[in-house]
Amino acid sequence: MARGKIKTYIQGFDEHLGGGIPEESIVLVTGETGTMRSSIAYSILYNNALKEGKKGVYISLEQSRKSLLQNMDALGMPYKPVEDKLSVLDLGLIRKSLKTVGNQSWMQVFKMYAENLKNNSNYDLLVLDTLSVLEVLADFKDPRTELFHFFVWLRDLKVTSFLVSEMKPNSLEYGKYDEDFLSDGVFHLKMEKVGDINIQRRIRCVKLRSAQHSPNFYTLLHSDGKFEVTRVIAETNPLF
Repeated sequence: MARGKIKTYIQGFDEHLGGGIPEESIVLVTGETGTMRSSIAYSILYNNALKEGKKGVYISLEQSRKSLLQNMDALGMPYKPVEDKLSVLDLGLIRKSLKTVGNQSWMQVFKMYAENLKNNSNYDLLVLDTLSVLEVLADFKDPRTELFHFFVWLRDLKVTSFLVSEMKPNSLEYGKYDEDFLSDGVFHLKMEKVGDINIQRRIRCVKLRSAQHSPNFYTLLHSDGKFEVTRVIAETNPLF
């Protein structure tokens, strides 16, 4: 049976993904600071809630819920139209649950929290922002083995997951502990210097299992609450 596709709603990008992301995939969204990784991940959930009625959960382990929603509103994605479909949670809310779970580990608490939400709301999409913070909070003793089991657990949730992660500038390492290998897809965002003073954001799909996709970089643009990609804008382009 053919799997359905989850659109990114990045104009021009889904065509390069063979129509979208296969359902129940785990996608690593990675790049250096300033590449709008979190905004891209939020935008995917936001637009799927707004246009497809799909339920999503966005879990922030760094930024507060209030700050995140203010930032997304400033980018043209007001929360009110999707509040019945998109749950936005932060670390503070999850920490409150720690008082009632005895001696369980932080990872066990996190999993229980996500599973309870799945049982109660049956969400379709999940964003974890960021994976690196989760690794620190979980205090992995054997990171590769424990991360493998975390990915197995994610697949058992039967949702499409987006794991936001950070890369060092100019690095080609998409993960410290085989995150890129364990993921079904990898979206790589980067900042590219154009000419002497200008910087472009660029995005590419490094891999996407069960999909025919382009591995090329595309210029990433944002305006009026929408993301879009174009062919890489050359240095001589008058816009830059």
